[in-house]
Amino acid sequence: MHRARAGDNAELIELGDVTAAELHAAAARVRAEPGVVACIVGHSSLYVIRGDGDTASATQTREPRELRVRVAFDGEDLPELFARVPRDEFFARVAKLRLVVRYLGFRGGFGYLDGWPEEWAMPRRATSRPVARGTFAVAGNVAAFYPIDTPGGWNVLGHSDFDFENALVPGDVITMDIWRDGLLARPMPRRAESPSLQMSELIASPLTILTTRPFDDIAAAKAMSAVEGNIELLESAMTGPRLRFHRDAVIAWCTPDLALRIEHVRAGEERTFGRITGGLRAYLAIGDAATPPRNSEVLRGTPRNQVLAIAGPHAIGIRDLECEVTPQLDRVGIRLRPLQKLEIDVPADLRSIGMQCGTIQLHPDGSLVAMGPDHPITGGYLQPMTVITSERWKLAQLVPGERVTLRTYEPNE
Repeated sequence: MHRARAGDNAELIELGDVTAAELHAAAARVRAEPGVVACIVGHSSLYVIRGDGDTASATQTREPRELRVRVAFDGEDLPELFARVPRDEFFARVAKLRLVVRYLGFRGGFGYLDGWPEEWAMPRRATSRPVARGTFAVAGNVAAFYPIDTPGGWNVLGHSDFDFENALVPGDVITMDIWRDGLLARPMPRRAESPSLQMSELIASPLTILTTRPFDDIAAAKAMSAVEGNIELLESAMTGPRLRFHRDAVIAWCTPDLALRIEHVRAGEERTFGRITGGLRAYLAIGDAATPPRNSEVLRGTPRNQVLAIAGPHAIGIRDLECEVTPQLDRVGIRLRPLQKLEIDVPADLRSIGMQCGTIQLHPDGSLVAMGPDHPITGGYLQPMTVITSERWKLAQLVPGERVTLRTYEPNE
């Protein structure tokens, strides 16, 4: 067992070669420890977050269960498997398989399934292609059901009508009923849920969301501290929203520089919030009334373009690193281009481990990705550093083209 720091609130516990049962039993023991807010199961590791940490997509909310799903084996890559496995043998055996969700990854709760026979292993394809939700596929001796429509490089063997989107937790067991009774419909894509505002209506809001997990927690907290009662929080990127209010309310608009605009609005009135400057994101809190004036002042602290991180969990000797922010950024992650070449042999594929908001990944092309609040649960890339919790607001305010320096240190310094 090996332990490594993962920022100021987490650690990565590498368990070595363990079975799925041993992995999940270790996770259960860790979750029972005082102060643990999340334990993310990786391929053979546990990413343990303590204190006031990032719990998005990380906490197991139910006990594992057994699922029996219908599968039509009609995939385009099935003939390749049948070239070395007799059809009758395949169908007789596949119906008896028990596939265990070892861990989750990717988006939408993609479950990596143990239990696919080693002799039926198929190497991952060289290139990705469009794969429909509900598809059953294998890569090596690992199986999976694609929970959403997405590009994928696994071997397509069939499909199910079960809706797998965010449906699995580690430890779930899946058995398959072979479907041979005509066409098996695929699960319908879920419709994106629009913001469910009670006090107002979004008239124009291309980059505004209703959220309970703000990226910039400092600006969001300042906006919310100005109102009370039933509070709704909107996060806007680049430009603010246009709203029509259903009833009298108090609104507080907080910009990246923490300037606060508080206003009473009447039912039927509209307000427009324009272009956001000094950063990328601003926050609008809508409440029933204004809070009493306070003397406390909220401060940002260190400069926005200097981001402090702790080395690890893969501490590989990176210190101060100046990067350019690319246009590839959203609440999932922000891609950064180092301005100096990194003389590091970056593995193309690692066993997936957990992540949190503030995790920095190093990809084989030399770019870095800083994870945001909607990050994937796990990832198979090096994590050379983790932004400390008090500095994550800076990631939220990065804009394309600006330069930022990641300043890292070892925990024992």
